[in-house]
Amino acid sequence: MHDDLVYSALSYRNTFLDDDHLVKRLYTKVSSYVEGDGLRAHLLRGGLGSLVVKVVSSLVNFVLVVLLARTLGPGEYGVYTFALSLIMLLTIPAQLGLPQLIVRETAKAHTRKNWALMIGLWRWSIKFIVFSTSTIILLGLLILWLGFSWIESMRWYTLLAGLLLVPFIALANIQGATLRGLRYVVLGQLPEQILRPAILTFLVLVLVWSGSAMSAVFVMGTHGAAAVGAFAIGMALLKCVHAPAYNRDLEPIYEGDYWRRTMLPLAMLAGLQLINSHADILMLGTLRSDREVGVYRVVVQMATLVVFGLSAFNQILQPYFARLYEQNDMLRLQKLATYSARIILSIALPPVVIMVAAGKPLLGFFFGEGYSAGATSLAILAIGQLVNASMGSVGVLLNMTGHERDTMYGIGVAAGANVILNIILIPRWGIEGAATSTAITLFVWNFLLRRAVKRKLSIETSALG
Repeated sequence: MHDDLVYSALSYRNTFLDDDHLVKRLYTKVSSYVEGDGLRAHLLRGGLGSLVVKVVSSLVNFVLVVLLARTLGPGEYGVYTFALSLIMLLTIPAQLGLPQLIVRETAKAHTRKNWALMIGLWRWSIKFIVFSTSTIILLGLLILWLGFSWIESMRWYTLLAGLLLVPFIALANIQGATLRGLRYVVLGQLPEQILRPAILTFLVLVLVWSGSAMSAVFVMGTHGAAAVGAFAIGMALLKCVHAPAYNRDLEPIYEGDYWRRTMLPLAMLAGLQLINSHADILMLGTLRSDREVGVYRVVVQMATLVVFGLSAFNQILQPYFARLYEQNDMLRLQKLATYSARIILSIALPPVVIMVAAGKPLLGFFFGEGYSAGATSLAILAIGQLVNASMGSVGVLLNMTGHERDTMYGIGVAAGANVILNIILIPRWGIEGAATSTAITLFVWNFLLRRAVKRKLSIETSALG
């Protein structure tokens, strides 16, 4: 009996030590992947950080949508989201594709250690943004002044308050692009992805707690204050980054002609992407009621949770796609595309199942019974976003390898299809028609871009390929 007990104790001790050794080996293995200066280590560190940022961003935005939807109600929330969609469209000519250009050219200049060119790019971009946003605001004020009679008064005042957002959104996007080009991927996403919605959420909570009367105009003005605060914090983050390019003794090199030529397709691309993102909201607001716009906006926000993995990895993949293509390392580029696409798809599957199976109770629980009517639209959009996630980072890969014209063509066709389908489907089926047109557009967009990647780069981007 005594011998049996001793044997059992020794066996347990050895098993424990083996398990402890296994844990140590596992920790060493994981550390070897994450630590170091290789591509895989950078990608995993940046990817994990970017994923955390996107998770936090999705959570903050979700809380913000719940708060605004419940505080304003479907009607007022519809006015706010309609005006915000128009404001976001105004950022297209204000930026003209500069963020994508800055990420790509900063990454290339950093690879070549051409610090003077990097300084020139940054200074030229800031001057361009200041000029373009000033022009946009003046034109916006003129249009509002001339168009008071044909814009409903609540929308008019909300749009007026939203004009403050244009310069600060554009400048914040430039900040983020600069940091991402330098491979500070997480820092590059903080101002726009987390800080602006978090500050807005905090301000709205304070106003609700203080008993202030909430309206679409008031919330839009508060959004402008949040944008100013996020921009100020972004400037502080940018100054904390130490790079050789900050050597003030260097004489900047400007390649204005090349940057302007490159910006045109990138600007059209960014514009088409925004049209694709906001066409359904704008056309729904034009053809149907503010209440339907509010319900649909909540549905769209829920469906974007499906592709938060895609959005997170797109941020980290941009500079690495540019670097590998610059080094002509197509084998590693293919591995990177396939590996990231499969991770993105695995992240997208669980929320799709939940939204399709339990969309109505989810909408009612989080946003109120007035929003439960969007359950069918939520299921349609979730499936469309699943297709989007399964195709991988097709647009980013084309843009970062100098094939932005192919991206522009694919998204242009999809944007045209989106507008036509919205015109046909929204009057008859309302928010379900808007969701169907968006889902079809996502399929067309990804099919065309995937085909362009295979033709131009001989790379398969699909997670199932």
